[in-house]
Amino acid sequence: MVTKSTVTPSSSPSERSTPRGELRYRLRCIEKLAYDFRGEESLLDAGCGDGGVARLLRERVGNVVAIDVTPSEHWHEEPGLTFRVADAERLPFEDESFDIVHSKDSLHHMASPAGALAEYRRVLRRGGHALVIEANRFNPIFFPHMTLALGHDHFTGKRLRTLIQGAFADARFGAFEAHYVPPLDRFPGLQDAVEEGLERLRPFKPLLSYNFAIATR
Repeated sequence: MVTKSTVTPSSSPSERSTPRGELRYRLRCIEKLAYDFRGEESLLDAGCGDGGVARLLRERVGNVVAIDVTPSEHWHEEPGLTFRVADAERLPFEDESFDIVHSKDSLHHMASPAGALAEYRRVLRRGGHALVIEANRFNPIFFPHMTLALGHDHFTGKRLRTLIQGAFADARFGAFEAHYVPPLDRFPGLQDAVEEGLERLRPFKPLLSYNFAIATR
């Protein structure tokens, strides 16, 4: 089992240029899944963006292949981490190639989220897991900023559940609170306390910033 990480200086050029608070946010989004990484798995990070999350995932598994439709200048390969330009709706991998597929804030950008999930299932080995995280459309911070202002078609929790259940027979669902708030970078303990407090408030659960699914192949 891989234990919880802390933010430490990195040799990666992109991580050195990433604000410490943003690294903490990315770590929290992984850790709040409460997934038991064993340390030797092969993992596909679908929709990897600048590759920052893929590097954090590499610390937890044996090998990461990170893909996105658009290459990033921040992609820097290292042992156990490779990057490829590829479409998640048409993955260029053989059946049963990976133990884990990780997908954060990617599905809502795709023309066919259901098609992408079918591809995730195809490339997973039997017993493997898809870790899918999507921003909550109803979150009071995301909705005005991301949905109304920027036009992101974020999913409701119900929509995500329906999509996952259309591709996987076995899945568990949850939600968590995590935001990158630069003014709070100097007060990580305070931010953690606020997020954990909101997660404990039952009336606030439908408004938490992220919904997630851990689906089994």
